[in-house]
Amino acid sequence: MYQSSRTIFNGVNPLSALKPAVTVIIPAYNAASALRICLHALLRQDYPSEKFRVIVVNDGSTDTTAEIFREMNLPENFRLVEHPENRGLAAARNTGIRNTTGEIIIFLDSDMEVGRDFIARHVAWYDQPEVMGIVSELLPAPENPYDKYQRYLYESRRGARTIGIDRPLPFQYFIFGLTSIRHSALKIIDAFDADICQYGGEDTEMAYRLWQKFPKGMFFDPEIKVIHHHYRPFDHVLKIVEKFGRQVVPYLVEKHPELGRIYGMQFIKSPGESNRQIKYWVGRTLQTDFIFKTLWFFFEITPFPLSNWLVRGLLASALIKGIAGG
Repeated sequence: MYQSSRTIFNGVNPLSALKPAVTVIIPAYNAASALRICLHALLRQDYPSEKFRVIVVNDGSTDTTAEIFREMNLPENFRLVEHPENRGLAAARNTGIRNTTGEIIIFLDSDMEVGRDFIARHVAWYDQPEVMGIVSELLPAPENPYDKYQRYLYESRRGARTIGIDRPLPFQYFIFGLTSIRHSALKIIDAFDADICQYGGEDTEMAYRLWQKFPKGMFFDPEIKVIHHHYRPFDHVLKIVEKFGRQVVPYLVEKHPELGRIYGMQFIKSPGESNRQIKYWVGRTLQTDFIFKTLWFFFEITPFPLSNWLVRGLLASALIKGIAGG
């Protein structure tokens, strides 16, 4: 009688040898609140355990991140690598890359919970030789508040959702917290820029270099669902965005001047051409505290989904204020 594909010889599934080796890299800084959830989800994967490794990079945490990893008594394919001090997200991911041997690398943040088929779904895409990277769909955790800003994040048509599954993604929609990439592509474009130590920017900078080499190689799969066990109030987000504009954007634009348009530099510097003066004055207006407070006032009283326009306005105002004050 014909045997199932799950037939085991000497304790090894013969079909697992045909599957590509995968490394999951998880940067973790003070990640005690959600790390167990993240790792338990990876323990339940339906991908052969002998074909994937999980590398948690403890980036100088001051909480119980390392202790949680050790207390879980994880199998041999789970490994902890430690930085003696905090070096930032880019450096932590680079440490994971240096410890990678797999054909496919998955970058996963420590506050993410994935489904049983997470690794298998990512791997399935790489049967297509043109595919260099895949980004997953992000969903809110049920325990977190679900305010208007969260609804903007998870319900509105934005980012990769505007492109869909059938077309290559622009680089600015390729976010590395829930993403896979061919190891061979990473060897071509090099590692993350570890000089970006502040929040944000390392994703876009890396994705831009990947897009330059493989402009039709990045895709979005909304069926690979990832739950995000993290919540930031919108007012906190705006402070982070302003700080990002002040500390990170100038560096990114100096390194890649063509990224200036993505970050709205045309709203900051007065152009010589008279037909671009409108954007400059819009930027000057958005920088003012009066406009920011006005947008916030209307955001608080406007129902979803009309509030989405105000979310975008506030994010733009915070970013431009940061860049202009940098």
